[in-house]
Amino acid sequence: MKTLSMARLPRTLGAAATRPGLLLAFAGLVVTNPVFAQSSVSIYGIVDQGLAKANSGTTPGSMLPGRGAASDVLTMKAGNTSRIGFRGREDLGNDAYARFQFEHRFAADTGASSNANVFWLGRSVVALGSKQWGELYAGREYSPAFWVALNADPTSWSYVSQLGGTYTYANYTPVEATVESSNIRWNNSLGYKSPDMAGFTFEVATALGEGVRKKSTSGNAQYKTSQLWFGVAFDRLDADNNLALAAAGYDFGVVFPKLSYSRAKGGVNGDAKSYSLSALVPTGFGRAYASFGSHRPAAGLNAKMIGAGVQYDLSKRTLLYTNLGSALRDGSTRTTAVDVGIKHSF
Repeated sequence: MKTLSMARLPRTLGAAATRPGLLLAFAGLVVTNPVFAQSSVSIYGIVDQGLAKANSGTTPGSMLPGRGAASDVLTMKAGNTSRIGFRGREDLGNDAYARFQFEHRFAADTGASSNANVFWLGRSVVALGSKQWGELYAGREYSPAFWVALNADPTSWSYVSQLGGTYTYANYTPVEATVESSNIRWNNSLGYKSPDMAGFTFEVATALGEGVRKKSTSGNAQYKTSQLWFGVAFDRLDADNNLALAAAGYDFGVVFPKLSYSRAKGGVNGDAKSYSLSALVPTGFGRAYASFGSHRPAAGLNAKMIGAGVQYDLSKRTLLYTNLGSALRDGSTRTTAVDVGIKHSF
């Protein structure tokens, strides 16, 4: 991550509060220190380039979330989507701050945007917060439910071995891609992130529909110590379209096993339940991991997948990876994919 020193930036409040008392508390922190603010802007990102190949199995790619390659064709693809982002933060005094974050996603092999219609696909958000009171934010942001699902996957939804949205998010897509360009992010979000309270945190958000779709609500609660992690979350459009999930893990030092359960109702893909079990093993050169996932749609055609991979750390910012993922859906033949690549973070 590259940091640029900046002169004092204008203060911007881009979040509207769903709790007026909390907003007033933030405002009180700010106005008591009208000068001496420190500001910074950081450039960060990932450049990931790899090669992947899948066999000609008939189990669809949606049941092997990281496949991303046509059958029997060597394909250049990212294990973890390449991106470039900008983060800015201003110290408002009295432990308060204002910040912004914008993130663009792209394919490094072609330079093309991941989505032709949404440039800041990753996120575009402005926030006001403090360590004592937490944070209010507004803009395009991840659903709070996503963070629990992401933590349940040892690959963080990366590579051909990932559990991904199928096995930690019950393949839930609330609305069509023409309405929302991502099933894990919401436009027009207003949210609150709590401070860390002895390992316990929570986040709640609503995303305005603005006449295009229904208003969504989502939230999570997580508890984390040096070894134990537990999280629950939900994402909801209405009584007929919603998601609930829970996940937990315990770090034994030599191995970090995790399990998850997710239940989807309605949405684009219909009712379903998913389960996952995984293990991450730290090594002297990086880490190794293995996963098992089961996806059970109410309409039938159950699917199971296994995944495994290794990361070799060249430095704190650069790593090599190789993975295998394999899935089998009822009535189909097994689809298997492998990948190898390099990822550089800055």
